[in-house]
Amino acid sequence: MTATGRFAGRVALVCGPGDGVSRATALAFAREGAAVLVAGPDGERLAGTALLVRDAGGQAASVVADVVRDGSDAAARMVAEAVERFGVPDFVFNDASVTGPRDPGTGSGTGRVEVDWAAAFAAHLTGLFTAMRHELAPMTALGRGVIVNTVRATACTERLIGPGAYAGYSAALATLTATAAHESAALGVRISLAGSRTGSGPGSDEELAEQVLLLCADEND
Repeated sequence: MTATGRFAGRVALVCGPGDGVSRATALAFAREGAAVLVAGPDGERLAGTALLVRDAGGQAASVVADVVRDGSDAAARMVAEAVERFGVPDFVFNDASVTGPRDPGTGSGTGRVEVDWAAAFAAHLTGLFTAMRHELAPMTALGRGVIVNTVRATACTERLIGPGAYAGYSAALATLTATAAHESAALGVRISLAGSRTGSGPGSDEELAEQVLLLCADEND
């Protein structure tokens, strides 16, 4: 890790499962000098990611915050923890991921049972919307910051998310992100959508992490 990278002295909040692309992105931010707080529902994975960053010489901490289960309370907690430990985040990465059953008979959006459909939309849309509301508050108060969202068809377990459901919440997430970007631009906050993966598509976690960092960088970085 370096104290002289393009993001030295800045703060990154990385929200997600704690492994896969969220882990790769946390490590990428730290390599560029940012202090990183990783947040999500799985304390063990989050702690593992923070430890990897610290073992490599970076600054990192973790906080358990399940915005799908606990809503605004969890979102407020993770943002408050970032501010308390490192300062107002300069960058936020929201990695919306959820797993589902590996059953060929439920591989389409119409074939999925209602509880799986609801869980997917709760994680990818309701959870993301709740998180962004709280992430934006301290950023807009200072008139600066970057938020990058992404969504994947599979989480770390590689269990199938039905393609019909994936198409639905991916389109909705893209629209939500574009609308939020329009609304926040005048307040000094940039919001972008990073390229999504389907598990079988091109691009590694590390390549997607680099795309996130490019979206966070400005012409002076």
